[in-house]
Amino acid sequence: MKVLVVDDEKNIVELIRRNLKMEGYEVVSAYCGKEAMQRVIYDKPDIVLLDVMMPDMDGYEVLQKIQEYDVTIPVIFITAQGKNYKKVAALELGADDFITKPLNMKELALKIKVLWRRINYSKMPAENKIQYLEYDKIIIDARIRKVFVEGESRELTYKEFDTLYYLASHYAYVLTREKLLNEIWGFDYAGNTRAVDILIQRLRAKIAPCDNYIQTVYGIGYKFEQE
Repeated sequence: MKVLVVDDEKNIVELIRRNLKMEGYEVVSAYCGKEAMQRVIYDKPDIVLLDVMMPDMDGYEVLQKIQEYDVTIPVIFITAQGKNYKKVAALELGADDFITKPLNMKELALKIKVLWRRINYSKMPAENKIQYLEYDKIIIDARIRKVFVEGESRELTYKEFDTLYYLASHYAYVLTREKLLNEIWGFDYAGNTRAVDILIQRLRAKIAPCDNYIQTVYGIGYKFEQE
């Protein structure tokens, strides 16, 4: 697996590079937003570790450019300690996860492993899974990981697709935020159910006018059901 590390602090990049190489990963690096995009295009990383504060453009701008190039590339944001608004902004824009400075290398390695495992698991066809779901105006095809609304393809991130598929394949079942966290993130997300709400908000916007198929069950969670 190839990991792109983007941070303007060279000592942090080197620290991450050394630790990830010990885990067996191939590591490429960039020190600004422009260089990050060059690496994304030419090195084709499997996962991007992206700092928020950089000199030429911030991490949010870089994330948007990455998504314009390929929305399926998973991104883990590196944020400042205690700045919750940055974490929320990262999730709202479509980041898959975040980690705070000062970095805990064991935590970072775990996040990468879990994210990579989830991505590869979601690509694997399962005999007991329904691969093709169709509800009125929306089609969810797990064989090609595509969603079509009124015949038009909609670009979703890995977590967005997995969330929509999971909800739709449990039609009319009420799923708690904690259940969605464990199923989609693949591990206990430190009780951060806000991450689920942000992802659902983003997902609804992408599948409009079928956004009302994802219904909020107040105080509990969400369900997928046609009104």
